[in-house]
Amino acid sequence: MPTQMGIRELRDTLTHAIRRVRAGETIEVTHDGEPVAVISPYRRSRLDQLIAEGRATPGRPFRAPTRLIEAKGPRSASEIIREGREDR
Repeated sequence: MPTQMGIRELRDTLTHAIRRVRAGETIEVTHDGEPVAVISPYRRSRLDQLIAEGRATPGRPFRAPTRLIEAKGPRSASEIIREGREDR
């Protein structure tokens, strides 16, 4: 169960509260005794963890082709693709 802390107490002890959250604790913030927010530790995604450890590499952004290949007569898609690759 998360620790409950009123807004005034949180404001007065914010640095201490953040230390507790960094240590893994979850704090439920209350206003007039009613829960209004939850402060919990930030959790990296598995991919972000692997990238930070150097065990994965982020993908490159997609780049659309810079030019279109113009079809010349009735040809198959394979022929058009092959021609585009030869132009590189």
